[in-house]
Amino acid sequence: MLKILAVTAWMAGFAGAQTTVCKTLAPDAQDAMIASPANHTVLFEDADVRVLDVHSAPHTKETPHTHRLPGVMYFVQQGAGTMNTPEDPAGISHPADSNFKPYVKAVAPQGLHWTENTGDVPFHAIRVEFKHPGCGLPGWKTAVPAANDAVVAAPANHTVLLENDDVRVLDVHLAPGAKEPWHTHPWPGFFYVIATPPLRFYQPGKTPEPRGFPAGAKVVPIGAQGLHAAENVGDFPLHMIRFELKFGQAAPTP
Repeated sequence: MLKILAVTAWMAGFAGAQTTVCKTLAPDAQDAMIASPANHTVLFEDADVRVLDVHSAPHTKETPHTHRLPGVMYFVQQGAGTMNTPEDPAGISHPADSNFKPYVKAVAPQGLHWTENTGDVPFHAIRVEFKHPGCGLPGWKTAVPAANDAVVAAPANHTVLLENDDVRVLDVHLAPGAKEPWHTHPWPGFFYVIATPPLRFYQPGKTPEPRGFPAGAKVVPIGAQGLHAAENVGDFPLHMIRFELKFGQAAPTP
């Protein structure tokens, strides 16, 4: 009888966990787009994410603002600067790095703060904010990487920059005249476009077709993709950052 009661309680708890409603976060009155619009530009927004272009010129200071949503930041360019808060208005400083290379970092929600660019290099980053971290909205489809996942089947063209339960961030690159191996992508998301030459797109059983991106596009939404391959038919390298949205799914076991 005790075993039956224990199993019943476990099942009840499991059912409750399965029906947990996603909590959607929202900006506050001091949000970056309200309080500091000169330094934040919305590149893309939907029910899942808000993508901000964050920028500051040398020797300038942001207006105090907040970021209530957690997410990830792709740091494109960074020099010397400070991070300041009302509790520490002098700020925490960081020097310029002569060996700086773009990188991705997970970021937590931030209360009132501002940065100052104290160097001679413009600051530039892409901030991806998650509106419902830790879970998918109703209708969100779960997915598991297949054996021909991009990172496994085409590692020369896909470098993992960061991965957690909410997102996988890939650096996607393809030299002129090169063709990727066949591969898949289990999660939807979007590209941050850096350089996109003309492409030829391959799918099993279909005639290869030309593909490209809208002129001037910086963020391009993309769904999960079955088996496919792309060929760079241009004369310069393809380079994009692919943000794949997982929302609460555990990272795949290596």
